Amino acid sequence: MITSDHLTGREDPIPFQKEGYATLCDAAVHCVLTKSDRRALAEHIIRADKIGTGAFAMLTRLLSQKLLYATVRDDDKIGAATAAGGSRVVYAIDDLEPQTGQLFHHDDYAADQTGIHVGTLLGATLIGMKAGSRAPFLQADGSFRSVRLLSVDH
Repeated sequence: MITSDHLTGREDPIPFQKEGYATLCDAAVHCVLTKSDRRALAEHIIRADKIGTGAFAMLTRLLSQKLLYATVRDDDKIGAATAAGGSRVVYAIDDLEPQTGQLFHHDDYAADQTGIHVGTLLGATLIGMKAGSRAPFLQADGSFRSVRLLSVDH
């Protein structure tokens, strides 16, 4: 059970519980991952699980849902509209100003200011989404915002 004590020292549960789990399952069912992305997600889960508290515990849950429920395809059969590692994406959080970034898995890419590490809550949400789709965007406090993937360029 993820509780806010991981984040604030309090014992009360954060709103991520049953509703959040179901929300993440529903979103993961509509995702498509490449085989390479699936392998990288497993590595991100291991890294986040070693820390195991707060946002990292939630990241583990989010990525685990993607591994369990997403469709997996060969890397060259992903489809042009699906966000994969290396894709440049345009997205909007809560229908605010669109933002652009490139999804990446490995820390050596982080020098680029527009990179979105898949081992973050935003990157984990975007990976596997299709352009035009909307998904719940899990926040570190257990609440949700909304993210819409506007376009994908491979």
